[in-house]
Amino acid sequence: MMHVLITGGVKGLGHACLRAALNDGARITVLDVDADGLAQLPESVAVIRADLAEAADLKAAVDRLEASDPFDVVIINAGINATGAFETLSVAQQARVVAVNLTAPMLLTTALIKADRIARGGRLVFVGSLCHFVSYPGASTYAGTKDGLTVFARSLRRPLRRSLGIRVQVIAPGPMDTDHATEHSPALDNRGSRVSPALVADAIWRSRSRFMIVPGMAAGSASLLGRLLPGLAGNIMRRVIFEKLQARALAPSDPSL
Repeated sequence: MMHVLITGGVKGLGHACLRAALNDGARITVLDVDADGLAQLPESVAVIRADLAEAADLKAAVDRLEASDPFDVVIINAGINATGAFETLSVAQQARVVAVNLTAPMLLTTALIKADRIARGGRLVFVGSLCHFVSYPGASTYAGTKDGLTVFARSLRRPLRRSLGIRVQVIAPGPMDTDHATEHSPALDNRGSRVSPALVADAIWRSRSRFMIVPGMAAGSASLLGRLLPGLAGNIMRRVIFEKLQARALAPSDPSL
């Protein structure tokens, strides 16, 4: 039976990945900060409650994972955002985004590899972002963490494949139809135009060998524009995201997935 680890598996994309794994008959472990949400998961799902920004919680989670059976698929999904004009965000907000989105994934990956907890031939999937290609004005720290995570994954790709047979992948979705995305979106944003978490989860499940997965035609087109005409892509993102965020006058925020 396939053994799957999902961080941030209570809501949004992580929960869609959980449903896909359950449909495939997998054995699942979910790590999340939401204790109430974890309690609502099926009894067959093993749960680890941890705030990845807290060193003690992270260590306790690592101890649990090191004692588990090896995982065939690891999906590093947990993440948070903080939106608004860069100068309005506190150092504490930015530090928390970096801790959850970048530091914790790097440390969890290190622990899993050192403890040989990812099975040979297994998959290590990092949830990045379309902002890797087009930037993200109004969420600079978030964008920096996702870009850092992508480069981290790219740097691991060949060494882990050659030495341990582990496939490293990144999925770079655009705006998804989740409550988390809505909270950090501009006013009047058309939620119906966003990609469904189920579609993104399906792309993760089906794309077992490709390194960079960009799900959906809209995201694929945007990533191509970002590569070919980065200046134009940046201008579009500024108008579509940053200027509307300013108009909405969002207070700096830091919710968990």
